[in-house]
Amino acid sequence: MALPRELAAKLGKPIRLLASDSKGEAFAALCAIARLLESHGYTFHTLADHVENGGGLTDADKQKIRSEIENARSIGYAEGVRAAESKQHGTGAFRNTDGALEWTEVALYCQREKHRLPDKHHESIDDMASRTVWGREPTPKQHQYLHSLFFKLGGELT
Repeated sequence: MALPRELAAKLGKPIRLLASDSKGEAFAALCAIARLLESHGYTFHTLADHVENGGGLTDADKQKIRSEIENARSIGYAEGVRAAESKQHGTGAFRNTDGALEWTEVALYCQREKHRLPDKHHESIDDMASRTVWGREPTPKQHQYLHSLFFKLGGELT
């Protein structure tokens, strides 16, 4: 049988006083424990059961705690996998079969970072980024130009 939390909290100090070097103080602590238990309708046997059963956790409580820990572990693992995949492959939804970024992502990256390039490239970059909306594929020469700007900006193809 488990003791109520408020009673268990009140028992802490007199239990510690049982270790006193003064026999009178230790005996007074023992009497205080007996009074506290009796006032709540419990005995020393109940206190012993409480101590032996780990503070009153029932098997159902222990199982609930185990399931919560397992659930948290599963959620954490799934988040870790997503973070690792994102780090390895980027956050974009579409990748080429070789794992490289899709040209649309390269164009949008260049547009976000175009302030780091000379003004003469800005119009071409904006044109490429506008093509992403309509899904119009750039020519091979435009692909090459776009990727050269991407590399100048420090982009990496993984």
